[in-house]
Amino acid sequence: MLRNYLKISWRNLLKHPTTTSINLLGLTLGLTTCLLVLLFIQNEWSYDQHHRLGRRIYRVNQIQTTGEEVDRSGTSPYPLAPAMRLDFPDWSKITRIHADRDVSVTISREKILLEDRVLFAEPELLDMFDVEMVTGNGRVALGQPNQVILSETTARKYFGTAPAVGKTFRLDNRVTVQVTGLMRDIPSQSNLNASMLVSFATMKDYFQLGIDQWGVRSGGSVFALLPEGKAPEQYTARLAAASQKYFADRKGEQNELLLQPLYDIHFNTDYEGSQFSPAIAPTYIYVFGAVGLFVLLIACVNFINMSTARAMTRAREVGVRKVVGATQGQLVRQFLSEAFWLAAFSALLALVLSYSLLPQVNDFLQKQIAFRWTEAVGLLVILALLTTVSAGVYPAFFLSRFKPVRVLKSIAEPGRGGQGWLRQGLVVFQFTISLVLAVGVLIVYRQMNYFRQKDLGFNREAIVTVGIPQTKNLTPIAEELRQIPGVDNITFALGAPTSGNNFGTDMRPDPANQEKKIGIALKIADADYLKTYGLRLLAGRFLAHSDTLAIASSVPEEQRRYVFVVNENAVKALGYSRSEQALGRKIGVGLNGINAEIVGVVKDFHTSSLRNPIQPMVMMNFPYFYRSIGVKLHTSNYTAAMVSIERVWRKFYPDDYFDAEFLDQSLQEQYEEEMRQFTLLRVFAGLALIICCLGLWGLATFVIGRRTKEIGVRKVLGASVPSLVSMLSKDFLKLVLIAILIATPIAWYAMDQWLRNFNYRIGIEWWVFVVVGAIAVAVAFLTVSFQSIKAALMNPVRSLRAE
Repeated sequence: MLRNYLKISWRNLLKHPTTTSINLLGLTLGLTTCLLVLLFIQNEWSYDQHHRLGRRIYRVNQIQTTGEEVDRSGTSPYPLAPAMRLDFPDWSKITRIHADRDVSVTISREKILLEDRVLFAEPELLDMFDVEMVTGNGRVALGQPNQVILSETTARKYFGTAPAVGKTFRLDNRVTVQVTGLMRDIPSQSNLNASMLVSFATMKDYFQLGIDQWGVRSGGSVFALLPEGKAPEQYTARLAAASQKYFADRKGEQNELLLQPLYDIHFNTDYEGSQFSPAIAPTYIYVFGAVGLFVLLIACVNFINMSTARAMTRAREVGVRKVVGATQGQLVRQFLSEAFWLAAFSALLALVLSYSLLPQVNDFLQKQIAFRWTEAVGLLVILALLTTVSAGVYPAFFLSRFKPVRVLKSIAEPGRGGQGWLRQGLVVFQFTISLVLAVGVLIVYRQMNYFRQKDLGFNREAIVTVGIPQTKNLTPIAEELRQIPGVDNITFALGAPTSGNNFGTDMRPDPANQEKKIGIALKIADADYLKTYGLRLLAGRFLAHSDTLAIASSVPEEQRRYVFVVNENAVKALGYSRSEQALGRKIGVGLNGINAEIVGVVKDFHTSSLRNPIQPMVMMNFPYFYRSIGVKLHTSNYTAAMVSIERVWRKFYPDDYFDAEFLDQSLQEQYEEEMRQFTLLRVFAGLALIICCLGLWGLATFVIGRRTKEIGVRKVLGASVPSLVSMLSKDFLKLVLIAILIATPIAWYAMDQWLRNFNYRIGIEWWVFVVVGAIAVAVAFLTVSFQSIKAALMNPVRSLRAE
């Protein structure tokens, strides 16, 4: 019997190639989209699930409150782990790490690489996290200085097929490490997916800020393995007491320690995730999944609409089958088998298409989503069955309920009444989803364009930033860079204005009062920073070369004279209404407890992405922390200038990695996530609209086909082609107009919530909805008008003979 159902279903599908092709294409696109989305979601939810002790592992986070500013961080001071080992002896294990990116790896002078996932760790890490060793003793390696464990992939990248164990290389040209072990590649779905593990004891020589300072937490974190059966809530009081003990000398601050579950790190955006894998909001995954599901639902709606629209064609078939003894259950199974054929064949095509597209998806999302055939087939089988049920159940029960006497006598025409309203409602549903996505595309585009055009308070054009590994005697390289044709100016600093290379610290309005503090960004820069980046001086003067000489290492510490330049927000934080009032004011900063006088005020400029507000900022000279050269060009031959800059740089740093990029390029990279969202929205909106138009075209074909005789009569009575086209199109255009009315408030709310992620954002203009609505109406009209014009131009004689 089943074989008979499938055979007849296959014949019916082949009998109507247009309908079958529309449904097949729509379902294939929907299933492909849904499968890729599910693979992405599965990849995200699998983060850190491979650790056997994962449910007992917690990260020790720090919440620092300074005045009204609250800083939530997954990083913590480096001395915290040794202190907690003494105060929490009942905890199974405690380990500290330091994660570093963009680390120069010098294998030889001819082979210098840039590594972006270097993890310094203590031996206890291997007792907590599942790291599979291939060769060597991991605990011994991480317990001794200047030892490193490489992943298999990294070992091949560095040394090819030669044995890696025993080889040495330099990290950032600061320390030499020896390979004493190899490990399996850590899964990409891990917050600590390091390419190498370096012994934490190496940090003493590698980390220039020092790891014994409670005020330093640059890339360092502490992880704890709680005893079996213990919950983090049981340690709240002890952690509060420990916070009071560890941070008692931090006047004017409130510090709190809390435990964050390992599985929460990837999905809690209140904290920063990890250095290697930023946290993402679960809402992003839910929305991503919902949109993928909606694309599949739109394809299912096409199937339902096409099936019910063909009801008149199938009605007599149902009548005949019932007369010869077919039961309603048999008819339901017959029609469901047709849906199954379509879903199964679409699933097969979707499997091949997904496998082909996954590498491009990985490159785009910067993920390593694996295509496991067993899982992919399993997911597709589930999706195909759900599609069969969702797309086939209603048409099956609708068609199988026809009364044979009424159908065979043509007393009633199936498809009118409730079924007609259903089809119209489904078309409205389809276009509502498509319109919401289209509005999202336009608003995200406008926000991205706003990012590109907004005045950031500094010059971003024709500036190259070059990293420097060490700051000793920078005068010679500065002189040679200035001699390059096309170089206008250079500056040394910790980083460019929006590089993120600032010290998050505090400002003390009264150096004598240690308890009153204001959170600030401390920017290290030299005297040429203002001119190179085009900052605007509002009052006083900027940093001068004489200020650098006044704090030289040759000057006794008690005689060094620092000066500060602040921004407008810092002036307001100090309680002044005019920039000039801040000049001469003496303040203190958290860096080395330096107290100095304010000599200048610059106009506010952005020091991070437009997601964040401009915060109070203090600028000062501190050559020890110069890590970047900013080169202002005034030439159109950027290629020649870059070659010359690299030549000079390599003369002074032959054993280091040359890392340079244009400032405007680095600014764009700050919004990579938003650009990915924009591209995904465009893809989803395009797919949804294509599937909608396919369904609308097929539905119009059937509906207009049933009115062939009416069209012939109207033409005989003198109806013009434009009037016929208008008559045949208006019913469909009404549905699109209704969808516009429904989609407008939904799209406005959704995009308003998205824009709230940015402190600097566009407004949602009314014309956005008008433009999107007009495009939707135009696309729908073009889709339907093809069939309308074809029918209107038909010879009325043929139309009247169609019966």
